[in-house]
Formats: sequence, structure tokens, C-alpha cells
Amino acid sequence: MGDGGWWRRTRSWPLWQLPAPAVAYVLTVETAAVAAGAAIATAAPVGAGDLLSFAVLAACSVVHLQASRRIERVRRVTVGGPQVDLTSIWLVAAVCCLPPLLVLGMVVLTRGQRWLAFDRPAHRNWFSAAAITLSACAASGVLLVAGHRPPPLTDVPGSLAQLMVLAAATIVYWVAQVLLVGGAIALTTTRPRIVDLVGDLELNAIDVATVCLGVLVSVALTHAPLVILFGVPVAVVLHRAILVRQFENDARQDAKTGLANTVHWRQIARKELAVAGRRNEGVGLLIIDLDHFKNLNDRYGHLAGDDVLRAVADALRAEVPDFDFVARFGGEEFSILVPGVHSQTSLLHTGDRIRRTLERLTVAITGDAGDPAVVGVTASVGAALFPDHALNLDDLLRTADTALYAAKRSGRNRTCLAAGHLGARPA
Repeated sequence: MGDGGWWRRTRSWPLWQLPAPAVAYVLTVETAAVAAGAAIATAAPVGAGDLLSFAVLAACSVVHLQASRRIERVRRVTVGGPQVDLTSIWLVAAVCCLPPLLVLGMVVLTRGQRWLAFDRPAHRNWFSAAAITLSACAASGVLLVAGHRPPPLTDVPGSLAQLMVLAAATIVYWVAQVLLVGGAIALTTTRPRIVDLVGDLELNAIDVATVCLGVLVSVALTHAPLVILFGVPVAVVLHRAILVRQFENDARQDAKTGLANTVHWRQIARKELAVAGRRNEGVGLLIIDLDHFKNLNDRYGHLAGDDVLRAVADALRAEVPDFDFVARFGGEEFSILVPGVHSQTSLLHTGDRIRRTLERLTVAITGDAGDPAVVGVTASVGAALFPDHALNLDDLLRTADTALYAAKRSGRNRTCLAAGHLGARPA
């Protein structure tokens, strides 16, 4: 009876709800982490000085992580995709100046605090720990092979040589983290973009800065241990700065779909029209409205409708790689900016290509009663071209909206181009 209960609990783990390739990937990474940790743990002896350094580093990490709990709680609610892991400050420092066994101890300490502070699915906690363990083992391996020993501060040539070794180890740590986490995102995300897998330039710059701070902490720990106390407030402030960045990103996004929201999209659209006007270029606008979406909500419930909206957003994101150019305009309506369009015919073909993409889309949903279903999607598309149909954004939106309603009146699931021509662009 007890064994059967254990088996039922195991089968109910959220891990098994992931796609089969993702499950295999997660288990492989976790197994590799255990093997790598076991292999490298005794590769270097642990001395009394190492234990003292570990104690100082551990104390600083505890103070930092506890002081930033509220910041991290908010950040985890608002962020998706790759994240900057501020524990890298202390983990990289441990890698640079402690034997592998104590590096693994630092992984356990930092991840354990995160596990206790935040309620996350167990498989995500274990995978995060495994990815960090593999990265730390790889970086420690580089230092062991290179025979890294911190030189005296007066030994400039030796310091330069060891700096190169430290740089190589930290690069290995950072790249391993990016690849391992990116692989998991790729296997659990529909049509991921490069920025979804590895983060944007700003996020990676912050990540690199975090790793560099870890190297500085390790140097301080080696030559002047008490100096690392100054690193704790720096780490907390950096944590808060990342939260501010996330708030800025959230202010541009639609919470339900992750697409640009209306305010941000309008700002980008006005800039694009201004640039196109100076260059005498065309800019297309597509307004997309899902057909009979209210019927779907009434039949399956609003949660199922939200699943459909997210699936449509993913499909549009795959068709329009630039985040700024596609937005959820409200309800079941989306808008897409198409810069560099040279003719109305080209814009019409683009709109119809996107319409056909949505027509092929099927979405697995669960109704309010718990009944699973697979639903299809169709959409009507209205298209208008700047400056052929309008000379400013508001007029362009109204013209495209009129074309959208023409598509609705014509039977839905079709693309209609705005009527008329201002003749504003010379041949």
C-alpha cells in the first residue's frame, strides 16, 4: 500500500508533464552533475585555510541572499526566460580560490537557501542545482589542469598569467550555464527565439558583470579576506538594479502573451513611420482579429481562451522576430508593423501568409470542466500601407481597422487591403 502511494506521488511530479525530450535532457544533466561532482570532489586536498575562506564566503553569501529575499521574490514573479543568477558572485569566487569539494559545498549552500525561500517545482530546483554544479565542475577542472595558485601581489608577470587562467575558467563557467539553461528552454518552449534562449545583450552584460565581481571577491578573499565584506552591499544593490530593469521590461509587455503592449508598440510605430517618411519608404500595418473567439471562451472558458492567445502570440512571434513590431492590441486583436514594404501587393501577401500560418495552428486546451480538447484558429486580417493609405499612425490604424471589418463582412478567415490611395509617395 505504501509502495503504491509512493509510485502515485512520483507519477504526479510536474517533471513528467514536460515533453519527452525535455525530461530526458533534465535527467541527463542531473546524472552528469552527480557524476562530475563525485569525480572532482577529491581532486584537491582541503586545508585549514580553505575552511576559513569557505566560512567567510559562506557568511557573506547568506547575508546577501537573505537581504535580497524580497527583491528576488518580486523578480521571480515578473520574469520569464533566462535570468541573471546573483549567486554566481559567491560561486565564482569559490571556484577561483577553493578546492572542488568546498565549491560543491557552496553550491549546496546557495541553492539550499533559494529552495527554502521560494516554492518552485522540485525538478526546476534540481535542474538549476545540476546546471550550476556542472558549470562549477568544468571551471574548477580548468583551474586544476592549469595548476592555478594565486601569486603574491608583487609578482606582476605571475599575476597576468593567473589572470588569463581565471578568465578562461570564468568563461567556461558562464558559457556552460548559458548552454545548459538555454537547452532546457529550447526543449520546453514553442518556437523559441535566440533571445529567449540566451537572453538579450543587456541581460548577458549584467551576467558577465556578476561573474567579474565574483573574480574580484576571490582576489580579495585570497589577499585581504575582510575586504569582501564590501562586496555584500554591492551585491544587494546589483540585485535591486536587475529588478528595476525587469520592471522596465514588464512596462513594455502584455502580461498575458509576452508581446509588446499597446503603449510601447505605438511609440515604436511612430518612430518607424518618421524614419520611413524621411527615407521615402513604406511601412505596412496588419491588424489581426481571431474569428469567433467569444464562442471559444463561452464553450471552454477564459483560461482555455488564454492558452489560445498565448499560442497565437508564439506563432506571430515566430513570423515577426522583432519583439517591438508585434503587439497584442486588446482582447483577441493583434497588430503587426511591417517596415520596408515596397508595394501594397507585397503587404497583402505578407498578411495572407500570416493568416495561413494561424489557420494551420492547433492548440491543446482544457475546458472549465476538465475536458481536454484540440481547437483550431482562424483570423481576419486588415492591411494598410504608409504612406499610400495614411500619413500618420492614427489614420493608418483606422484605415487598417476598416479593412479588417471588410474581411469580417466578407466571410472571415481572409485578408483585405485598405481601399484607396493617397498618392503621397512619388514613383
